This record gives sequence, structure tokens and C-alpha cells, in this order.
Amino acid sequence: MILRLYKPCNAKELSDAIRATDAFSHCELMHRLLTLLALVLVTFTCAQAQRTKPRVNATDNDRVAATRAIAALSQLDNDVIVYRSLGEFEAGRKLATASLATFQAHLREATGEVESILPRLTDARLKSSISNALASYRDGAYWWEKIYQPRVIHVSEFRSNDNDVTPSASFFHANLPYTVAIHWRQANKHLQRAVRHVR
Repeated sequence: MILRLYKPCNAKELSDAIRATDAFSHCELMHRLLTLLALVLVTFTCAQAQRTKPRVNATDNDRVAATRAIAALSQLDNDVIVYRSLGEFEAGRKLATASLATFQAHLREATGEVESILPRLTDARLKSSISNALASYRDGAYWWEKIYQPRVIHVSEFRSNDNDVTPSASFFHANLPYTVAIHWRQANKHLQRAVRHVR
């Protein structure tokens, strides 16, 4: 026969021990809940800050410099015709309101102005929009020059060049106005993005 000896304990001690354990568990549970609540609040605050953060990150210095660049590019935008659709272009077929020589002069001025401003811009998106607008105007001018025909054409020059024209070259040449119109449209899109960015 095995005798087991137990330390006698009364109901009060047992009740106190249970209450102490419950109190400890309750405190631990409250601590975890408060930690979780704090984490949720921090996450919510960060998310709200991201949502309410201004869309424009441009500093005041960026805005001043970008406004000058935008003004220079706007002159180019005023010189060209931006078509919203292929149907509009097919109906109009005109590429610009200014002559090629005038546009090239404005392009040289704008290029000097914009290239002096770009290195000073700190906002990457704004810098990219302005740079892309200038590049699109340059590309458009390049292709426009390829199709530009002066009003006076010497017949001897026309005949000598006519023999060299292949069907593929003729097709390419016929589609260059579309290429120019696409560059104008792209330039306008980048310019409008820059304008929205500095507001």
C-alpha cells in the first residue's frame, strides 16, 4: 500500500491561487490586445498618410523652374496641331500653324531653356515629363523636316530623285505625316502631365 502525502490546503488558498492566475492571464491578454490595437492604429495612420499625401511632390523651387520650362514648351505646343484621333488627322492633314523654320527657331530656344532647367529639378516625375515632352517635339521636328517640301521644286532635281524611289520608300514617306502627328500628340500628353504636376 502506497501512501501519498498532500499538503493540505483550504478552499481560500486555492481560490486565491486561481484568482492570481486568472489576473495574470487577464493582464497578459490585455497587453496583447493593446499591442495589436497599437499596431493596427499605426498601420491605419500610415495608410491614411499615403492616401492624403499630396499628389505633387514638387518643391517650390521645382515649381518655379518647371513653370519656365513649361512656358517654353507651350510655345512649341502652340506652333503645332495636336489631333485627338486618326479621323481628325485624316480630315485636317495639316501638321502645324507655324512654318517649319519658325518651329525650328522656337525649338532651339526651348531646348536651350529646358536643358538649363532640367538638371535643377529634384522631382523625378516632373523632370521626366518635361524631358519627354522636349524629346517628342524634337522627334516630330526631325520627321517633319524629312517630308518638308519647299514651294519651288526644280524639275531636274525631281526627275533625278524620282528614279531612286522604291515602293517601300514611297510607303514610308507617305506615312511620315502620321509619325509627326503622333509625336505632337505624345509631346502634348507629357506637357499636360507636367502642367498638372506643378499645380
